Amino acid sequence: MKKLILLLLIPIVHSAQIIPDNSDYNQNIIWESVFTEGNPGKVNKGLVDSDGNVAVVFMPDNQSRIHKIDGQNGELIWSVTINNTVGFGITEINDNNRVDYIVSGGSGNTQERWMARLNGDDGSIIWNQNYNSSGSSSMFDGIRSTIIGNDGYIYGAGFIGGDESDTIFIVYGGSAMTIKVNPSNGQEIWTAINNQTEYAVSIVESSNANLYYGSTNYEGDLTLTKLNNNGNELWTRNLMGTEAIIPADLDIHNDIIYYGGHREREGNGEPFDYSSIKIDLEANIFWAKHYANPRGYDLEYIRNELYGIKVSDEGIYLFGGSGDENESYSAVNPPFESSDIWNGWVLFTDFNGNIIRSDIFCHEQVNTATEYGDLTENGYVIFNDTDAFGDTEVGVMKIFNPSLTHNSYDVLNSIKIFPNPSSDYISINNDKEIEAVVFDLLGKELIRENTNGKLDISCLEKGTYIVNLTDGINTSTHKIIKE
Repeated sequence: MKKLILLLLIPIVHSAQIIPDNSDYNQNIIWESVFTEGNPGKVNKGLVDSDGNVAVVFMPDNQSRIHKIDGQNGELIWSVTINNTVGFGITEINDNNRVDYIVSGGSGNTQERWMARLNGDDGSIIWNQNYNSSGSSSMFDGIRSTIIGNDGYIYGAGFIGGDESDTIFIVYGGSAMTIKVNPSNGQEIWTAINNQTEYAVSIVESSNANLYYGSTNYEGDLTLTKLNNNGNELWTRNLMGTEAIIPADLDIHNDIIYYGGHREREGNGEPFDYSSIKIDLEANIFWAKHYANPRGYDLEYIRNELYGIKVSDEGIYLFGGSGDENESYSAVNPPFESSDIWNGWVLFTDFNGNIIRSDIFCHEQVNTATEYGDLTENGYVIFNDTDAFGDTEVGVMKIFNPSLTHNSYDVLNSIKIFPNPSSDYISINNDKEIEAVVFDLLGKELIRENTNGKLDISCLEKGTYIVNLTDGINTSTHKIIKE
């Protein structure tokens, strides 16, 4: 079948960044864990399975490592290392009431496409398959992500002939690739190659069993490709006005596709914005919106890099990180860590792209870059690269989203603190007990206590401080002055 590149007209693309009015810092964390045993490596993807447990794949040198984690308390259940592979993606498959995992990526010195199925009970390998293709030793292949189709088969998206090995990031020089695999033995059913685009980053399935994947060309627009479950390509279409966006992930909800990535823009620190695009099954754009700067630093320097997008009945979740990598810039805006320290950033929007809430997360005041996220019944889990012990460690946090059960995002903002300035005590006009945490302007925690109306600040030196108030669900931030 002849492949067509169709240009869509009049997309609704907003160029300016949307900046959150407020971002909470390390709020509503149910548990957090950092795993330091074994070889460290970059986190690539994670999931919350149907049992409520958590699995994550990361990539030490020449290895794929998979952790299964108890979703109730964050404790490690098992860990498996698969040598001579690079692990990009992980997906749940459920057979005979047992949760198993499909791990995908590349294998061998020439990085051929690779998948393995792991027994979810103990991590043992059920099957382990390479899918070879022709090419030189400098042409690398990989399966970046997989889904389980409605027909029970595995569908994977990735690339063949890419110009860079061992990376989850976009690679060019090759062709977008999709593959269908038998889940019982890993046998390849078909492979479809699309020479019109260079990297299939993620794949989703519509209610009528058509498959869609997102891709791009170097310095070109994002593309969307539609194919059926026999591997026949129906079309590839450009998404006009998206040439500056690096694609990362797709999700589908009620047959509407949500495309996530980050947009490069001019600035001294090579800054990026989160990008979220809503499109229909014919690749018509409803809107494309861009978000930046959750901690209030200089837009010229801050990189906001999105790597995961998930959609629920309540809204759209954008998962990624925010940080500064320019040596000439450093800033502090309490209670957040300095701009030099990468933090995880989770943005929750409605279906029109309007911000519902913005959350920043950090492990132990060290670099914490969220690489992916998945949803729970009342919140989400994030999977983080963290240098908690001086290397790339796996950090995981489980978070409750109060917006799912409360109509107001910041009901505590009506609280008044008085007198302000004060020398001894401040009063808080709230009718129930809340937790108050006081930080100095460098972000150091000085006071943490529960209060139902009065907080003793007599121990503080004269100056300006930040007070976070939380009832366990909602949080507000206030500035006070100690006389």
